Order: sequence, then C-alpha cells, then structure tokens
Amino acid sequence: MTTRQPIGHLPGQKGVALLVVLWGCTLAAITLGALATNARVESLQARGQSLRTQAFYAAEAGIEAAVYRLRLANEEQRWHVDGRSHALRIGETDVTVSLSAEEGKINLNLATPERIEELLRTAGVDEDRIPAAKRAIVGWGDPGSVKASSVLMRGGFSSLEELGRVPGLTPDIIARIEPALTLWTAQEPNLAYASPLVVATVTGADMASARAYVERVSLAPQGLMLLPPLPGTKPGDASRSPVSAYEVISTATVTNGPTIILDVVLFLKSEPGDPRAYRVVRWRERSLASDS
Repeated sequence: MTTRQPIGHLPGQKGVALLVVLWGCTLAAITLGALATNARVESLQARGQSLRTQAFYAAEAGIEAAVYRLRLANEEQRWHVDGRSHALRIGETDVTVSLSAEEGKINLNLATPERIEELLRTAGVDEDRIPAAKRAIVGWGDPGSVKASSVLMRGGFSSLEELGRVPGLTPDIIARIEPALTLWTAQEPNLAYASPLVVATVTGADMASARAYVERVSLAPQGLMLLPPLPGTKPGDASRSPVSAYEVISTATVTNGPTIILDVVLFLKSEPGDPRAYRVVRWRERSLASDS
C-alpha cells in the first residue's frame, strides 16, 4: 500500500522556497545598496556644486570689493595698483584680490615686430623658435606679406585668447608672453605699473635689474611722482598717471572645498545716469579641486 506525501510537504519544496527567499533578499540588498550609492554620489555632487557656487560668489564679491576700494577718496583706504594681494574673509571662504594696470602691458595690436621679437626673447623662448613665432603673431589676420617695419596687420587680435588659434604658436610660448600683453591701451607701456618682463622688454635691461626696478617702484610712496631711474639702455615711460583699465584677480577658497579664480579686466565708469560702477572687457574663470 503506497503512502502519499501530504501536499505542502513534497520532497525539496522547502529548499526551493528557501532559495527563492534568499534570492529575493539578495536582490533587495543589491537594489538598496545601489540606491544608497546613488544617493551618496548625488549628495556629494550637490555638496560639491554648492561649495563651488559659494566660492564663485565669494570671488565675485572680491571683484566688487576691488572696485569699491579703487573708487575711495581716502588715500589710506584706497587699494593701489601695485600687484600686492589683499586678503578678505567672506563666510567660510578666504579671498585674495590683486590689482594691476593694463597700462603697464604691451598692446598686442600696436606692438612692432621688433617689440614682439624682444618680448619673445626676454620671456625665455628658445632663440631658434623666435623667428617663426614672431612671423605667426605679426601676420595674424593678414593674408599678405609682412613688412619688417609694420605694426600688426589689419584684423589683428580681438581677444588674447586668439593667441591659441595662431598656427605654430605653442601653448608654452603663449603662457610665457600672455601676462605681458593687453588689448585695451592706446599708448606705450607705462613702466610705473609694469611687470619685470615688460620693463626688461622695453628698456633692454636684464631681468635682475628689471625686478629690482619694479621692487623700488612698489616701495616708493604712492604720492611721490619722482620714480627710480629706468634700467637698461632703451627709453621708456614711467609716471604715476591715472589708470583707466585694471586687471583684477580674485581667488576664493572655501574651507575644505574648491578654489575659484576670476581674472577680470575692467574699466571704471562714472557716466551720469549709468548705475554700473565698471565695465568688464575680459572675464576668465578657473577652478581648482579641493585638496581634502
């Protein structure tokens, strides 16, 4: 006589049910783990974006602070155009702001080929690369021939970023010469506001003498019109004349967060009825990741 096994107690049924339960738990754990990972990633991304936004607005506040300080009538409170850094604390963000004058730079669209060549040489470009680099810069925008005595050909540069589009002009050369260049002046560089590279390029002085001159100018009292004698053998202009175009570099670093650098060229404005205190003609932004 055959004994039947009651339904619900078939051989192996409990084992199959257990495997199904375990498999379901495994899937649930994987799903929950993925959700938790995604939530953490999104949380980190949101925090990173929040810190970056915080740094950006703090750097922008540094630009506004510079404009405010430039317009002050009080000599002791006004920030002077001497390249020194001014430290600010905005919330949890450290901000440093430096000011320089575009008048102390070489106008790329007005420079002679000889001035371009001297700048390349003074900036440390290899001698065998200078002729090709000079021809490339001087000939930008001109389909015809280049005369040795001419200024930059028609078209010229509408932005300094165009240097990166000049055929044959490598990034290392651009990095060497760009800090000495501007597009927003209509005269020879005012060496009272110039960097050692510009001073050496214009006057023919060696870099050590140019650095010493810039240091002496920075130490001279701001109200003093008589400046140290220029180094080198070539003439140049140096005077405490009014500045119209400024380069403001504002660097904001959030505690345990990123760093945002705003490099802005601007003109102060005082036209009647114009509420804006300044006009920006160049705006560059860089970000550095947190070291933490």
